[in-house]
Amino acid sequence: MDEIVSNTCPHCGSKHVEYITRVTGFFSKVGSWNRGKIAELRDRRQAIAYNRRSLLGMVAEVERAETRVKVFVKDSCPRCPAAKKLAAELEAKGVRVELYDVESLEGMAEASMYSVLATPSIIVTEGDTEVASWRGVVPSEREIAETLELKEMKAVAAVA
Repeated sequence: MDEIVSNTCPHCGSKHVEYITRVTGFFSKVGSWNRGKIAELRDRRQAIAYNRRSLLGMVAEVERAETRVKVFVKDSCPRCPAAKKLAAELEAKGVRVELYDVESLEGMAEASMYSVLATPSIIVTEGDTEVASWRGVVPSEREIAETLELKEMKAVAAVA
């Protein structure tokens, strides 16, 4: 999905980015919004992407729930380097991993969707549904693998 909100300018690469949006006839800086408003922005982005794909006849792709591992970190967190390392190891093994910095706009919006209050937080999702989570701790690679294997086994049983 094309990112509508990013902390980097797509044209010059600058990290000094301020987004402005029009809300019922007036403009508001997105950076001053609370977590609830940021979550609403994320929901609107998802609805726009869904409608775009639906219009292109790809509803089946939209409805298929993908399993992902979402890793929430921040720079000042002492346990987050271990979480980042785990994310890299899982990704190297072909697991779909999404890494979020909770101090960024996108990370804050995603964290609000899963009520992330501690870092690191590692959440296994199917679509937007939380399947398993570890908050404030880093699980072993084996624990994550067991969770993913259980998901695969349930999917095979459902097909049979």
